[in-house]
Amino acid sequence: MIDTIGGVVIMVSDQAQALKFYTEKIGLDIRLNVPFYGGKWIEVAPKDSESTLSIMEPNSQMMSQDELEIARKNIGRNTGVWFFTSDIQSTYEELKSKGIDITKPEKQEWGGIMSTIKDLDGNIFTLLSSPKD
Repeated sequence: MIDTIGGVVIMVSDQAQALKFYTEKIGLDIRLNVPFYGGKWIEVAPKDSESTLSIMEPNSQMMSQDELEIARKNIGRNTGVWFFTSDIQSTYEELKSKGIDITKPEKQEWGGIMSTIKDLDGNIFTLLSSPKD
């Protein structure tokens, strides 16, 4: 049986700038940074997370022309990735103070509180705080 989810690939236009953004602005840790098909395979994650984000530029050495075109189109899209926080208001304020494009937290119909975050390429992430019991 499946034990855990490993990670999600996020396509970016500049891997070095994205790495700075995710580590210095968002506060994620580097889990892996190794050579890969003429570039690098880089994974970042929150300190205690099992799942990672792999930040990757479209790469003609490992992708077919069709895959390369799809990868380029996936830059600046909604990633479908959720970041969880126990204190969304302070997380919002901290990220906003770092110049991150983040929406004001809003209570959702189901009780949680949500914001959206955009990275340097416009990739969209959801910041989520679950309802209190």
